[in-house]
Amino acid sequence: MKTKPIVAGILAGATALVGCSSFWAEKAITSSPSQLAIISDVGDAPQRMMLDQNWDDKTRMDFWFTPQGARILPYTWFVWLEQKDKQTLFRSAEHMESLRYLPMAESSANPGGLPIGFTKEVDKDSRTAWMGLNCAACHTNQIDYGDKKILVDGAPTLANFVGFFSELVGALNQTYEDDAKFDRFARNVLQDDYSQSKAKALRKQLGEISFALSERENVNRLPTNYPQDFTSYARLDAFTNIQNAGTAFALDDVTNRNAPIAPVSYPFLWGTHQSDVVQWNASAPNTPVVGPLVRNIGEVVGVFGHLQIKKAPWWQRLFGHDFRYRSTVDMINLGHLEAWVKDLRSPQWLDTPLPPINMAQAAKGEVLFNTHCQQCHQVIPRAREGEKYTAVKTPVREIGTDPDMAWYADNHMAKTLILEGSKEGVLFGSPFGAEAPAIKIPVNGVVGLVLHDPLTALKAGLIPMEDKEKHLSGGSNAETIKSYVQQHLAEREAIAADNAPPPKDGTEQFIEKDLQGLVYKARPLNGIWATAPYLHNGSVPNLWELLQKPENRVASFWVGSRKFDPVNVGFVTTEGLNEFQVLTPAGAIQAGNSNRGHEAGTDLSDDEKRQLIEYMKML
Repeated sequence: MKTKPIVAGILAGATALVGCSSFWAEKAITSSPSQLAIISDVGDAPQRMMLDQNWDDKTRMDFWFTPQGARILPYTWFVWLEQKDKQTLFRSAEHMESLRYLPMAESSANPGGLPIGFTKEVDKDSRTAWMGLNCAACHTNQIDYGDKKILVDGAPTLANFVGFFSELVGALNQTYEDDAKFDRFARNVLQDDYSQSKAKALRKQLGEISFALSERENVNRLPTNYPQDFTSYARLDAFTNIQNAGTAFALDDVTNRNAPIAPVSYPFLWGTHQSDVVQWNASAPNTPVVGPLVRNIGEVVGVFGHLQIKKAPWWQRLFGHDFRYRSTVDMINLGHLEAWVKDLRSPQWLDTPLPPINMAQAAKGEVLFNTHCQQCHQVIPRAREGEKYTAVKTPVREIGTDPDMAWYADNHMAKTLILEGSKEGVLFGSPFGAEAPAIKIPVNGVVGLVLHDPLTALKAGLIPMEDKEKHLSGGSNAETIKSYVQQHLAEREAIAADNAPPPKDGTEQFIEKDLQGLVYKARPLNGIWATAPYLHNGSVPNLWELLQKPENRVASFWVGSRKFDPVNVGFVTTEGLNEFQVLTPAGAIQAGNSNRGHEAGTDLSDDEKRQLIEYMKML
């Protein structure tokens, strides 16, 4: 079944409505944040301790609130939207904290007092303001210890995005359906511009956006045999969300989807720019100039970047342009965000009010780390964190951790539809067949966006680069960016070839999932103490449990608490907002939730494990 051309229609319709009828309201909100706080009473943001991570206050605020082109709904709608079954605002500090986003006070960078990573972006043509997310929403966290709240930039969030989105859709749908709720919403959004005719137009547009977001929720639904809290706090199947943004929405067929059944922990950001590859399965090269740009555009596409791939008009096809690639992605801002991430450094335990490290124990732990851990996890001194490094890629069969993320990243398939017969890399590569690995479709879309606007892409890609002249060829900007795209695609294909299973010779025993060739990336462990829960799928709550024999690790624990456990190094597991279950009710390991594997250090004595943990606090 085909979906309506929702993205274009809704963006245009909301632009017409919000851009004209509520411009005064937007202006009032943005010009008077203190008055907004009085009117809306969203509650106070907590006072937090900031760590020295090589960012000044301006860089930190810029990273938190710079829009990257993700557009969820009109900004004033989100500012005044009430929660479902309540008159309390959706963006209230208490509600955002319950979803484990990080409430913030109003400021010039954040006039609506939205949480960290929730952005305001004004369309340059229509002047419509949109609410969206940027990378800070998923890669900033707070650690609570005693009465101290410690903010860690670049750390994996504890947030529940699926819960947030489900509640947002529910609130929008109820606002559309309930007369009294809609009347409050309309009067707040339209303010002095309110009239019955404009309220009617607003309600129509609200219904259309509610439908579009409900459709997105349905495309990314879990199979009925999975527990409905399967994704929950501190993890998300972002990979499949990105795939579906390409296969189901960019290609305009909501049946062309895969289920997001391999959620992973949000990775920490420090060291991301410096690594030769990114993603848990080491599938994306950090090719100079375009590597980080392609990675970041792909991330935006997965969180409401509104990618569209359409057949080009006949007259464009005469010049070899078969498709039109469109998106709301802001490449220049992505370049700035990457530059800030490049400068980000890991958090240091010694800078916090956490209990002092036992240095004698840590010294013994260093020897144990060098013996049992360093072959996979490099130790990078603080002064060298800005240098490039080559990540260790560990075979999934060898590491033994849950294989689903790596397997589905390679084995999710989708129809190519209008792309069939065209080149996978737009200008490069083999032609698409009727079906292809699902990830290749959003990659095609991202490459199409880069090649569609090579001047902007080159400018954005060069922002984080120190030696910009080194990365400029003697040809045109279009040829320069084209050469980097070609290099990037060649490196992606080389990774895929390296990770491909060898041909069957007829003697290999059949297994349910063929794990040959699949790998997970082993990163340096700088700041590892601030990144619980552990393993790529968040199935182990703390470092102490990670050092237990896999079969003896806890099979259930609470997630969502910010209270830090400095002894076991992670968050407390006896309280929280959702219970993580390794096992199904029948006692089998839940697919995607395995806590097995990663046996390094598990043969040590308890005293040696404590020594190793003390040392890892130093990293």
